[in-house]
Formats: sequence, C-alpha cells, structure tokens
Amino acid sequence: MKAPLSMVAVMLLASPLAARAQTPAPAVSHDSAPLYAVFVDQPTGYAFVKLPAGWKFVGAVSKKEVQRLPANVLTTVPAVDTVSVN
Repeated sequence: MKAPLSMVAVMLLASPLAARAQTPAPAVSHDSAPLYAVFVDQPTGYAFVKLPAGWKFVGAVSKKEVQRLPANVLTTVPAVDTVSVN
C-alpha cells in the first residue's frame, strides 16, 4: 500500500511542472499588418491570415484568382517594425 501512495504523491508533485513545461511561449509578431489581414504570395498563390498567434497558411488561390484579388488583400510582405531592446 505504501508504494502506490508514494507513486501518487510523486505524480501530484510533478503535475505542476508538467503543466508548465507544456505551456507555449506567447508568439510575438513585429510586422505592421493588422490582425486577420490576408496575404497572398503572388508567385505561388499561397494565402495566409494573420492571427493573434502569428501568420497561418490557409490555402492557395489559382493564377487567375491572383489577378483579381480584392484591394484589402496584401500582396507584398508587410514591413517589419523595429524593436529596441534595452
């Protein structure tokens, strides 16, 4: 009976460490695009959406669709903000 209790105690003590180890670091994006902006890479037709966690690939559009993109779709890489580290 002592062995199972000590094993449970060890697992309980280790559980906060495991929970912290699995928590990802928050993503930091330093480009100038607003959240939920859509970017289409014209040569490849690959489409991306900027989410709070960063840019997410969402699919591809055809060469014909790339020629008729709405005005609010980004077709150039967003400028990177400069961040000063103190």
